[in-house]
Amino acid sequence: MPCYADQSLPTPNSTISNVPNNQIEIANALRPSFESQTPLLLRNLLGTCDAIYFWRSIEYWRAAVGEDTPVEVEIGKGYTSANRVPMMFGEYLNYLARNMEIESREYQQSQRPEELERDVQHHRIDKDVAYLAQNELFHQVLNDIPIPSFCKDGGYGIGDGKLYHTMLWMGPRHTVSPLHFDPLDNILMQVVGWKRVLLFPPDDQCHSLKEGGKETAGRTPSWHYAGADGNQYNTSAVDIENPDHKRFPEFKASGPIPYKCVLGPGDGLYIPKRWWHHVRSLEMSVSANVWWR
Repeated sequence: MPCYADQSLPTPNSTISNVPNNQIEIANALRPSFESQTPLLLRNLLGTCDAIYFWRSIEYWRAAVGEDTPVEVEIGKGYTSANRVPMMFGEYLNYLARNMEIESREYQQSQRPEELERDVQHHRIDKDVAYLAQNELFHQVLNDIPIPSFCKDGGYGIGDGKLYHTMLWMGPRHTVSPLHFDPLDNILMQVVGWKRVLLFPPDDQCHSLKEGGKETAGRTPSWHYAGADGNQYNTSAVDIENPDHKRFPEFKASGPIPYKCVLGPGDGLYIPKRWWHHVRSLEMSVSANVWWR
């Protein structure tokens, strides 16, 4: 894996209190970054909300949501090769429970985040993993996690209050969201486990390749090669953890240095629209996010 400069993300001048859904503090912390469209790491964003205590339990999910609830799961080797497969939620919970047992035997549960990251780098797997990704958060647990009110009502001078989606991300160690950008502002909320996020600033040439991989006439590919190899226009073809510089020379030649942060339980990350980001789970992980404008 390439060595990334560890650029620190900006954090608020004052620490958010250990109180869930303190709207004024959250809004005051986020507003400058929202206005400048720069990422912001929010430690302890979730405070003592119910999700912090309950979402770590497989049995809680069974009881709250039910085993016969249909979901779609991404199955693949952790990159753009994943296929979405329908299954029942109970079947996925059984899979997750088995993986939790394996993780508890193979890895030290008291590891610090930097140790978890090193372990993941040295033990990259070549087998399919199942990731419950980009599923709408179940209505039965929606009140477990505090969604900032300005995402829904446009208060505090942050956005227009148009909440588009509240999503759930659940999976074992080694799950990955490839490098991509979203057209909406995003708050990622980490509930269980640790995740590493790499962020790259927006690129004016993000449409340099059409969907399907054909280059736009008269333009050279941008460093991210978005749209190549059949990927969507907002998804990079480059595996940034193991880049093929012969196939993607612009990534090495002109790719910007990313910001890097590791999110733990209760942390939040504001990702402005069009910022590129790559996300990897360092252990069994449950997250939620909101896309709003």
